[in-house]
Amino acid sequence: MAKPKKIPKYKIIEDYILQKIKGGEYQKGSPIETEQELIDKFKVSRVTVRQATNNLVAKGFLSRSQGSGTFVTNQKVVERSTNIKSFTEEMRESGKQASTEIIEFKVTPANDDIAKKLSINKGEPIYFIKRLRKADDVPMMLETNYMDVKVYPNLSYDKMSKSKYRFIEESTQETIDHSHHIVVPIMPSEEVVKYFGCDPSTPVLKVLNSTYLSNGQLLDYTELILNGDEYQYQSVRGK
Repeated sequence: MAKPKKIPKYKIIEDYILQKIKGGEYQKGSPIETEQELIDKFKVSRVTVRQATNNLVAKGFLSRSQGSGTFVTNQKVVERSTNIKSFTEEMRESGKQASTEIIEFKVTPANDDIAKKLSINKGEPIYFIKRLRKADDVPMMLETNYMDVKVYPNLSYDKMSKSKYRFIEESTQETIDHSHHIVVPIMPSEEVVKYFGCDPSTPVLKVLNSTYLSNGQLLDYTELILNGDEYQYQSVRGK
């Protein structure tokens, strides 16, 4: 008979905090117990406590303020759905005004990794587009797009300052069909800290996303870094 798997201590702490949030004992916007209180309660190291709280920060349940403590995420946080919607549509449904700041827009040769993701040859021209997406002027995510130039020769700086999905659907006469995504926690770069104003020692979520049109054609490969204090990632699965 197989032995039951031992639950890691960080996971026990993570579940304990989640239960208190969902049960209303930890109110949104209020601080949770201090690291030292959790260390004493569970008889674990500071590293173990930090792993548990870092996971919940990355998932959007907690936020950390340097020098002030760790807090339950405020209710103003917007949830990013895995349904295929443009950022503009998501914000409109949340009652917010979407805007885009283009940080970089250029044509460059595809390196080996991006060429494989776009199913093109290394060295072929691609668009490299980095955008800061905002809602009511609050940074929500840092988005880096990679697109095949020969597929979208009319793409421009002006078009990417608006809705990318709308431009694609209008220019191809195809609808956005589905996407494949991978979500990973990463430590924020100096650039991310600059735009989000987040704690450099707290992980953020990075979404690796490949989106496809209704004709099966790859639209683009995109890397999204989410501002966890403002924008949560939500996934819904059916049986």
